[in-house]
Amino acid sequence: MSLEEITNLVSEQKFQEAKTELEKFAADDEKHIEALKLLGLCNINLEKYKEAQSNYETVVKYKPDDALSWFYLATCYDNLEDYLHAKSAYLEVIKLRDSYLEAYKCLAVLCVKTEEQELAVEYGKKALEYCNDDYTIYYIIGTAYMAMKKFEESLEYLEKAIELNPEHSQLYNNLGTSYITIGNLDKAYENFIKASELDPSNSITYYNVASILQMKGEHKKACEYFIKAYELEPSDSYLIALALSETKIEDWENAIKHYKILVTHYPEKQNFKYNLACCYEMKGEYKLAIGIMVHLVMLNPKSVSMSQKLASLFMKINEPLRAKEIYEKMIVMGNVSFDIYYEFAHICLLTRDTDKAEKILKKVIELKPDCATAHKDLGVIYLSKRLFDYAQDEFEQALKIAPDDFGVVFEYANYLHATTDFKGADKYYAQALGMKPEDGEVLAFSALNKMLMGDLEPALVQITKAIEKSVQSGFLLFIAGNIRYLMKNYEDAKMFLIKSLELEDNNDTKNLLALCYYELENYEQANNIFKKLYEKNPNNLNLLLNIAKCYEKLGDKDEALKALDKAVDVFPECEEAHEMIRALS
Repeated sequence: MSLEEITNLVSEQKFQEAKTELEKFAADDEKHIEALKLLGLCNINLEKYKEAQSNYETVVKYKPDDALSWFYLATCYDNLEDYLHAKSAYLEVIKLRDSYLEAYKCLAVLCVKTEEQELAVEYGKKALEYCNDDYTIYYIIGTAYMAMKKFEESLEYLEKAIELNPEHSQLYNNLGTSYITIGNLDKAYENFIKASELDPSNSITYYNVASILQMKGEHKKACEYFIKAYELEPSDSYLIALALSETKIEDWENAIKHYKILVTHYPEKQNFKYNLACCYEMKGEYKLAIGIMVHLVMLNPKSVSMSQKLASLFMKINEPLRAKEIYEKMIVMGNVSFDIYYEFAHICLLTRDTDKAEKILKKVIELKPDCATAHKDLGVIYLSKRLFDYAQDEFEQALKIAPDDFGVVFEYANYLHATTDFKGADKYYAQALGMKPEDGEVLAFSALNKMLMGDLEPALVQITKAIEKSVQSGFLLFIAGNIRYLMKNYEDAKMFLIKSLELEDNNDTKNLLALCYYELENYEQANNIFKKLYEKNPNNLNLLLNIAKCYEKLGDKDEALKALDKAVDVFPECEEAHEMIRALS
C-alpha cells in the first residue's frame, strides 16, 4: 500500500489499519520520515503515547526544524506526565515557530499542572497576542489566577471566556468559585445555577449551589440541592454537608439516618458518632445518645468535651449522681479549666452535697478570682448555712465584679430579704426587675418582700403579674392569699389559699386559711383546721390560742379552757392565755 493510500486511511480515522501498514516501512531510513510521522500520529490517536514518543523522537532527530513534530512529541511527553521534557519540547516549537498558538496554550496548561501559575499566565497572555477570540485561552489564564488566589483577576478572564462560550458549564462553576472567595455569594449562586442548567448531570454543581445556600443560612433549600447532588453521585462528602444542614433545620430524623450511614462507612471517625449522639439528644432519645457517648468516653477517657456531653445527658434523664461521678473523674485527671469545676459545683448542689459544692466553688474562685457567679453561688451556700457574714462578703464581692449581672443582683436581694433588711432588698429587687421586668420569680420575691414591708398595693400588683407569667405554683398563690389577708380581703384570700393547697400541702397555708375562716366568722371550719395542725404540732402555742378563740366564739367555754390550760403548760408566761382564762372563768 502506498503512502498516499495510507494517508487516506488516516484521514478516514482508520488509525489501527493505517498503523499496521506503516509499520512495514523501515523507520530508520530517512526517506521514510513522512511514514514515521504518520505512524506517530496514529499512535497518538490510539493513545499509545510511548510508541508515538519513540516515533517523533526519531523524526526530530532527522528533522530538528520540524515544529509540528516537536509539538506532537511534546504532546506525548505531556500525556505521559513527563512534564520536564514536555515543557522543553513545547519551547522548541515556539523557538521554531514563534506564532504557534497551540504550543502557547498547551504550555500554559502544563504550567498550571506543575503549579507554575505565573508562567501559565505569561504564556496565556502571549497566546492572546495571536488570537483574542479563543475562550480556552481566557479559561486557562482565569484558572491560573484562581490557583494563585488572585480571584479578582480571575473574574476578568473567566467572564471573558463565558462571553465567548456562554454554553460552557465548567466556566460558570469556576467563576462561581471565584465569586465565593471574594465574598460575593449572590453572584456565585447565580453562576452555579447557570452551570446546573447547562449540565444538569454534574453533581458538583448542585453541591456548589447547596454550599452557597448553606453559607447564607438557607439550610432547608440547601438540603434539596445536597440531595440532588447525592442522587447523581453518592459521595460521602455530600452526605456530610447534607447532615449538617439537616441539624440546622432540626430535621433530626434524616440527620440520624445520614449519620448512621457515615458511621457505617467510617467506623474509625468518632466525630460522626458524636454528631449522631447529639441528634439523638435533640430528638429526646437520651438513652440511645448515652449508649454512644459511653463508648466514646471509654475510647477517649481524657476528652473533656465528650465527658461533659455524657454528664449533661445523665442530667437530662435525672441521674445527677452519675453525672457527678463523671465530673469527679475529670477533676482527678487534673488540668481542667475553671468552668469544669464550676459545672461540677452545680451538680454537687443538685445532689445536695453542699460541703463539696462549697469546696469546689472556692477552687473556682482560686482559678478565676473575678468569677462573679462563683462568688454569688458561694454566697447562696453560706446563706443556706446561716453564715451571714461570709455570705455578705461573697455577695458584695460578686456585686463589685459584676454590678449589672441579673443573677448576682437577684441573689443579693434575696440575701438582704433573708437578713430582714427589707428596704435594702426592695432596692435590689427593683434593680433586677429593671433588667428582667417579666421575670416571675423576681416578681414573686419582690412582692413577698413588699408584703413584709407593709407595702401591700404594689405587692398585690407584682404577685398578680407573677402568677400570670409563671407556671401555677402553690407558693405564689400563698403569697397572693397572704397579701389579700393582710388587706382584710378575707374572701379572696380564702380562694387563693384553697387553690394553693390543691397544688401543695403546706401547714403555713392551712394555718392562714384557718385564720381567714375565723375572720369570716366560720369558726367551726377554722377550728377543724387548727386542731388538725395541732395534732402534728402539739407544742405550738399559737395553735392552742387560736383553738381556744374558736371554742370561745362557738360558746364552748370548757373546751376553750382546756386548750388554754395546755397553752399555759407549754408556755407558763403567756399573758394572753392567762387573760383569756380569767375572762372565761
